[in-house]
Amino acid sequence: MAAILGMAAIGAWALMTERIAYVVTSGISMNPVYYQNDLVIVMKADSYHVGQIAAYHGDVPGQRVLHRIIGGSGSAGFVLKGDNNESIDPKTPTTEEMIGRAVLHIPKGGTWLKPFLGPSGIGMLSFLVISGGAATAARNRREIPRGRRKKKVKAMSRQGGSLETAAAVFKTVQRLPPALRGGAYLAAAFLALAVLLGVLGWMKPVVETREVAAPPRQSLTYSYSAKVPKSAAYDGTTVSSPEPIFRRLTNNVDLVTRYEGPPGTFDLSARLTNGTGWHTTIQLVDEVAFTGSSYEATAKFDLKALVARADAASTAIGTSSSGSVSVALSARVVSQGRATLSAPLTIEVTPVQMVLGGNSKLTTESAGSAGTTVVPREIGILGLTAAQARSYAILSLIAAGALAAIVFLIARRAMPLRTRAQIERRYPQLLVHVEPMASPPGKPIVNVDNFPALVKLAEKYGQMILTWRREDSDDFVVRDEGITYRYRVPLDRPELLDIEHQNRPATAGSHRRKASSPVS
Repeated sequence: MAAILGMAAIGAWALMTERIAYVVTSGISMNPVYYQNDLVIVMKADSYHVGQIAAYHGDVPGQRVLHRIIGGSGSAGFVLKGDNNESIDPKTPTTEEMIGRAVLHIPKGGTWLKPFLGPSGIGMLSFLVISGGAATAARNRREIPRGRRKKKVKAMSRQGGSLETAAAVFKTVQRLPPALRGGAYLAAAFLALAVLLGVLGWMKPVVETREVAAPPRQSLTYSYSAKVPKSAAYDGTTVSSPEPIFRRLTNNVDLVTRYEGPPGTFDLSARLTNGTGWHTTIQLVDEVAFTGSSYEATAKFDLKALVARADAASTAIGTSSSGSVSVALSARVVSQGRATLSAPLTIEVTPVQMVLGGNSKLTTESAGSAGTTVVPREIGILGLTAAQARSYAILSLIAAGALAAIVFLIARRAMPLRTRAQIERRYPQLLVHVEPMASPPGKPIVNVDNFPALVKLAEKYGQMILTWRREDSDDFVVRDEGITYRYRVPLDRPELLDIEHQNRPATAGSHRRKASSPVS
């Protein structure tokens, strides 16, 4: 029992800390190493290397992928691939994200494991625990003498019903010593907890589909402005988008990019081309992280410098310069849980002016839409997921079974021994079978109330227990210093029991005189 409890404790610790897990294979990705419904035990490791078969969590909640490591590293992420797959896995888990490496393979083990994980699994385990107690009771009934059994059956037939049975069990538990009674109550509590968690965990799947609200709106808006001298070209001294900017008046432009939406990172780049096939990219704003619901960045444009850069490229490749350049702006925002928001904008710079390119929009939006997602099912009243409830149900059932077994074994050792068979099973090493012996004349005989007391006397005096069978009883005797200590068990033969019942003395005094008579 100590070994079983130790193994159960180690297994419970391993499962709770996720040091050990299992994978039931599905599909053909790992043929011919693993096949459909194989059971693979995996163990958490501090490091992994190329060639090992390891498991990691898939994109779907509760999914476990078991493939071989073919590259990568623990910090940057491992590259995995099924032996029977042509492509590598899209996910690259790190060492911390790994479930564990394969340590044990049980072909078709998942076939017999699945019933225990199904809706009826917890109920079957509970039935086995309860039926074990019923089997013990049936075995005890077989040890009762036939005459007594008939009387007991008649008494039980008058009780009938589950309520009476429950009351009888409760009374039996009430008669146990306080420590055992507390253990029995604790085992019942664990069993009730296992049933509760099992019902809540298995009544529905471990995952559920939930409605997802529309994500927050995102927008990127460009605007530009320039200071110009007072002239007939403009009504004022400031030019703003989307008006063209005439280069004869100014070549300096301020480009402002404003973002509205969830926080994240922002960067802005510009790609220059001049129609000759040449291009180059300029980073206007390096990637920067920001908090809050808005962010604004300003980049200064020197139109003369941009055209000069394009003209220099034309001279280098041996083509004539047109004095024009096309600027393709690209602002990007990356927010957690959202797709990257990119906002393109084309600006054409000619020798005369700067204008927006055709079909260019100053504002780019991403409103998003409501949808659904698959998430682990949660049990609101307990604050657990369904998968956790299932694990705790199994652990509670193991604890209930272990406690019940301990209480039963200890209580059974404390039960009074009423038959020779029970005594021989319990103390075979102390018994010596002899022919019936007469007690020495004039020597006292002490009748012992129970057999354990006789065992203590035998151990005290260093004697074996002598036993023989008489016509009406089994005698167990310890002799020391002229005193005979005797424990007598009526012989379990119904005809003798009936005779004994008919010839029983009418008074307690005569009964005592008969019990204290010398052995003949």
